Amino acid sequence: MDEYLAFFEIAEDGHCSRYLEIQPVGKVLKYIEEKPADEFGALPEGPWDALEASKPEYGTLIDISKELFDSAWSSVPTV
Repeated sequence: MDEYLAFFEIAEDGHCSRYLEIQPVGKVLKYIEEKPADEFGALPEGPWDALEASKPEYGTLIDISKELFDSAWSSVPTV
């Protein structure tokens, strides 16, 4: 299994509004509602399901602050 670091911003309606994935080789994937997909990946669809996301095969799930998410988001360039 490939390991990577993923950040999800969940909107008030329960859907993912921003997604950031940092892969170990340095590749960064960023998706927003205005750019939901490209040839490498996509913004998750449907409402956020914390129970599904907490399954062991998805790794460790940790809630972070909006400020920490924004810091991670702004620290990597948008492609």
